[in-house]
Amino acid sequence: MTAQASPGKSRASFARRYRLFPVFRHVMLIFWASIVLFPIFWMVATSFKDSGEWVSWPPHWLPEDPTMLNYRQIFAFTASGFDEKLSREATEQAFSIWSSLRDSAVIASVSSLVSLLLGTFLAYSISRFGVGGKNFRYMILTIRMVPPIVIAIPIVMYYAILVPYATELLFSVRVSMFDTYTGLGLLYMATTLPFVIWMMLSFIDEVPYTLEHAARVMGAGRIYTLRRVVIPLVAPGMVVTFLFIFILNWSEFLLALTLTQPKVSTMPVLLNKFQSAVEGRLYGPQAAIGTVITIPVVILGVLIQKHLITGFSFGTIRK
Repeated sequence: MTAQASPGKSRASFARRYRLFPVFRHVMLIFWASIVLFPIFWMVATSFKDSGEWVSWPPHWLPEDPTMLNYRQIFAFTASGFDEKLSREATEQAFSIWSSLRDSAVIASVSSLVSLLLGTFLAYSISRFGVGGKNFRYMILTIRMVPPIVIAIPIVMYYAILVPYATELLFSVRVSMFDTYTGLGLLYMATTLPFVIWMMLSFIDEVPYTLEHAARVMGAGRIYTLRRVVIPLVAPGMVVTFLFIFILNWSEFLLALTLTQPKVSTMPVLLNKFQSAVEGRLYGPQAAIGTVITIPVVILGVLIQKHLITGFSFGTIRK
């Protein structure tokens, strides 16, 4: 019979494995983070490379001669006169992104703001008056479970055919919501409204009802109480929610691709245009546009990361 290990040796072995576990965990996290972040690193590095380095082999992990030519091209700071040492003849084109940048900023900002205001009032009614029943706050998220492609085609038919026909029949004026700020903005508002309600519920639930009751006892009306008591207390949550849904609208691609062009073109749709036979070879401008799209998402994500836990936990995690 083998001798059993002494309790002291068992505890020492367990303690050694316990100390090695955090090291192993951090190694795996670093390895996974490197896999996730490598495409972003490669995109940013490519945006500063000359065209001769885009497809070089072996690949240049960092640009040997960093250049801002790709950014000069997409922003069209100069229409001609590119440095011949930094570009090939095939890449001496200017692709202005100002129009798409404006479209994305306007649509994402306005639709996010309208969705925030409407969703905040709906969340208040659900929190204080139980509108929709006990489980309605959970059921509201089922709207976001619907794949965008399911509603994209019917919305195209509605925007491009039904609305123009109805307006022409009723008002003798043909109005189309296809390829317009209004059409895409309304759809963004509808798709992000469940997230606004979901997140704002957790912030409104944290406001003590006794504060509202005290204001009502002193003669304040419902609207006045909401405007002077509740809104100031949940204002930080409103800012966080706005930034979160702005990120969603800013980076949305499928609905924008289906419901726009050529008048309205958001940044993701513009980037998709570079998959054509000619522009698809311009990896430098592609990487530069991708970097411009990613920068606001990264900055806003860092700003709101600490507050998203509260919004996504229905308030079960308290400070």
